[in-house]
Amino acid sequence: MSGPTAKHGSTASLIWELKRHPFFEALSDDKLEGLLSAARPVVFPARKQIFAQGDESDCVYIILSGRVKISSFSDAGKETVLAFMGESDVLGEMGVFDGGPRSAAANALQETRALKLYRRDVLDFLERNHGVALQIIAALCTRLRHTNFLLEDIATLPAGPRLARALLRLGEHYGHKDDDGALCIDMKLSQGNLGAHAGLMRENVNRQLKLWETQGLVRQDAGVITILQPETLKHIGEE
Repeated sequence: MSGPTAKHGSTASLIWELKRHPFFEALSDDKLEGLLSAARPVVFPARKQIFAQGDESDCVYIILSGRVKISSFSDAGKETVLAFMGESDVLGEMGVFDGGPRSAAANALQETRALKLYRRDVLDFLERNHGVALQIIAALCTRLRHTNFLLEDIATLPAGPRLARALLRLGEHYGHKDDDGALCIDMKLSQGNLGAHAGLMRENVNRQLKLWETQGLVRQDAGVITILQPETLKHIGEE
């Protein structure tokens, strides 16, 4: 199919996807269509870098599907995974407000579909829709709180509780509970990425996960981790 009808169907589908996000659910279809007129659909293959730490903040991305890793690197090159982002998340919005360089790097963990909006178009849209701007500011504050909690865990907790909290955090945001109460994290996680998120070496993550597997606390299946006893892991995280 081609021509105006196909374009209208594509726009309607994107509007439906955007309305699943709390930033945009209250906006009319006409306003969202105006926003989409400035947006460009992009697809990032798995392991593709979306932007690097220090890059110019010239655009923002609305993730439609896939999974993205947000990382910060020290001067010595050590990686800390600050967050994992997925469907309906907004990526790179901090630069929309201050125009400064990217504070972290973003890499696609799997094929990721997104809408790309340049800063000037986003600012113009926000000037006409103040409610969305306030919601984005609130989301930024929430993300900053989560980053503070993550860094506090890394600075103060021993390995076991630190990894337990990291897994529970991921399960809360990207997991689902089975009928038996097990919490499955709906993403493939390498032990390197999990270690970088918890502030641990990959070897320490491997050792701890194997111990918890023998104790019946977790299960690993091709990179997907299921927390079999969430309450026990919660107690470990509180030690």
